Amino acid sequence: ESGYTRAGDCILPPICIDGVSIGLTTCYDLRFPEVFSRLRRQGADVLLVPSAFTVPTGKAHWEVLLRARAIETQCYVIASAQAGRHNERRESYGHSLAVDPWGTVVGSACF
Repeated sequence: ESGYTRAGDCILPPICIDGVSIGLTTCYDLRFPEVFSRLRRQGADVLLVPSAFTVPTGKAHWEVLLRARAIETQCYVIASAQAGRHNERRESYGHSLAVDPWGTVVGSACF
């Protein structure tokens, strides 16, 4: 990714959709709890995490990190996840999840 993606220089404030304050992140942000804490302090009630975790990393870290971010921030965390083989060398884990503020998985789609 670093060959074609540049790091941002700020955390965008939450957006409001139909009265719900939504914090926007990326999958790499998941490893940095302060990003999620800052979005919560800015008023986010829901945190979105689109991702393309690899299979080994996804199996080891995906669900536990999403649940941790939900518990730490007391927000809902909605995580969409690419799934399947992209080419000979890359396969995404999948396992889209919705997690409530208690860290309970309340919805999932595993492909």
